[in-house]
Amino acid sequence: MTDRRELADMLIDVADAAFVAAGASGVRTTSMELALPVEMAVEMRGGALALIGELPRFVFRTSFDRPPSRLTVVWAEGDDA
Repeated sequence: MTDRRELADMLIDVADAAFVAAGASGVRTTSMELALPVEMAVEMRGGALALIGELPRFVFRTSFDRPPSRLTVVWAEGDDA
């Protein structure tokens, strides 16, 4: 079984892919909002609690699988004030 990523790492990978795709089409993206299905968990990693958030492993779910959570994320250009 593959190791599940921490939520921050997964969001960085999704943002990189989304902005690269937008840039490849010649569009300058100043903001982006995504609603993602996310499987969430809390695990001990390196002696500390880690928030695990990963995109669902499977497209098809059974009655035994918990439904994924929904996470809406907004990235926007601007000052960090």
